[in-house]
Amino acid sequence: MILFYLLMFTSPFYHHPFFDRGFGSFTLVKGIGLLCALYAIFYLFSRKQAPRYLGTVRARLFLVLCVWALISYALAGPMRDWASDPAFSYFSFLVLFFVTVTVIDTPKKIWWSLMAALAGVAFGALYMLREFQKYRGLYADLRPGAVVGDPNYYTLAALLILPVAYFWLRGLREQFFRLSVIGMFILVSAAVALASSRGGLVGLIAGVGYLVWDSRNRMRNFVVLFVLLAIPMALVPRSPLKRLLHPTAADEIGAQTREKAWQAGLNMVKAKPLTGVGLGLFKPMLGRYSGDPNFQQIAHNSYLEFAAELGIPALLLFLWLLWETFRSLGKTKKITLRGGDHFLYPMAAGLQCGIVGCAVGDFFLSAEYLKLFWIVVFLSIPLEQLARSRARSRVEKTQEEPVAIPA
Repeated sequence: MILFYLLMFTSPFYHHPFFDRGFGSFTLVKGIGLLCALYAIFYLFSRKQAPRYLGTVRARLFLVLCVWALISYALAGPMRDWASDPAFSYFSFLVLFFVTVTVIDTPKKIWWSLMAALAGVAFGALYMLREFQKYRGLYADLRPGAVVGDPNYYTLAALLILPVAYFWLRGLREQFFRLSVIGMFILVSAAVALASSRGGLVGLIAGVGYLVWDSRNRMRNFVVLFVLLAIPMALVPRSPLKRLLHPTAADEIGAQTREKAWQAGLNMVKAKPLTGVGLGLFKPMLGRYSGDPNFQQIAHNSYLEFAAELGIPALLLFLWLLWETFRSLGKTKKITLRGGDHFLYPMAAGLQCGIVGCAVGDFFLSAEYLKLFWIVVFLSIPLEQLARSRARSRVEKTQEEPVAIPA
């Protein structure tokens, strides 16, 4: 399992100087994933019962979406560099789905997986803080993120895991883990402020807003989260809030570029609404549909990129998958709340808030290949199954207890 936890730890990184080392396109991260797959195959034979891989709606939706994307890639034209193309990402997600559903079969494994992801995001925060400290005098509008790959994607990864950390802060009793989570939460909050992602900020507001609205003590949670998240943004020189309220000339140009890319993406959807232009071809074909042959840009909108590359049916599949994941985590949260399962409840409640934040942030970022997002989708499957199993065990135990007969 240590290999899977290591994979979770590396999930926020995209250009790490150590984890992305390798021979050509084969990197250390891909090697870890390969070892995880081999371990999952051996582990499958040791299990008493094989998992129902397609036993949930979101698992079937994910499989259909992957098949759709891979067919689109095959029909889009000449084969490109497989290892660096989006098709390889979908293949990797299929392997990751198999590994996650196979090896995650106890509540503690889910807990350690999410703790490893939080540690990875916090480790990335250290890099960002160091980069800001080292280069802030050279660049007035510095947005650190060289090691994590991109400050926007780092922010989305943080949005997925920060709500879980917040619920852990409220419920963890072990002093060591509680202090560790507090420290990591503060580090990540500071890094999110330095990342200065406007789309990430909107997603953060949505995730925090849902957390506060869905809680019993709304005022207390609002005040605590305001202190933990808003204050770092007020202290850093170029926070996402400041970029949103007081954009610079570069920010204005960036906004205009995105609008131009969005219009071109809509043109792609109008031209090929059912099949799209082909997986991975949004950026290469942007010049044709924008009227500017030299225009090169990503979509900066996950939903538009789905529709433009794979067609409207694929976008509907993805939206359905998002909804099923959100709904499943909501069911799991209710099951654990009714049964007094204080171990699984923080993870279900936190991940549901994280999905809300990520879904909103996806309107402004091309993040359909964000590894941690897909891991959360996959983890929601054993999380719900384990919550139901633990709830049934509690009911059966209660029914088996002897009833005192009055004299």
